[in-house]
Amino acid sequence: MLIVLGVLAALLAAAWLLRGASRAWQRGERGTLLAVVAALGALALAALAATGRMHWLGALAAAFIPFLRRIGSLLRLLPLVSSVLKGARAGSSAGHRQTPRPPKGGMTRAEAFGVLGLAEGASEREIMESHRRLMQRVHPDRGGSAFLAQQLNEARRVLLDEGKA
Repeated sequence: MLIVLGVLAALLAAAWLLRGASRAWQRGERGTLLAVVAALGALALAALAATGRMHWLGALAAAFIPFLRRIGSLLRLLPLVSSVLKGARAGSSAGHRQTPRPPKGGMTRAEAFGVLGLAEGASEREIMESHRRLMQRVHPDRGGSAFLAQQLNEARRVLLDEGKA
């Protein structure tokens, strides 16, 4: 019964909005017509969300689409904002473009355990698992840092090669 009442209320609201749209069309009021169309769209999205045919967050996002037309004036300011930000950060990012080089002496066992986040004396299996888990986070193919990936590889090499020797 509640569903029937909801559908009836939605139909009445749609009829009322369509009547307002036809009057706005006759008077040539473009803003009112757009508002009525947006309200009809929001009503349809609410009906889809209520019946479970659309996730409510999707309906909410779609309902805001008509209001995004005002964002055009803000988008025209983006080149200005971008140039201001580039000018403000020009000197600060110059040193961050190159990846730091590892020390020439190589990595010690203590440093290698620290890089992998393991305690001294971890087993070969723990070393491999920690390396794999961390590498999945920092690999350059996944948007990570080449330097950190190199550090992880070096730590694994130091711990596993010294364990075999």
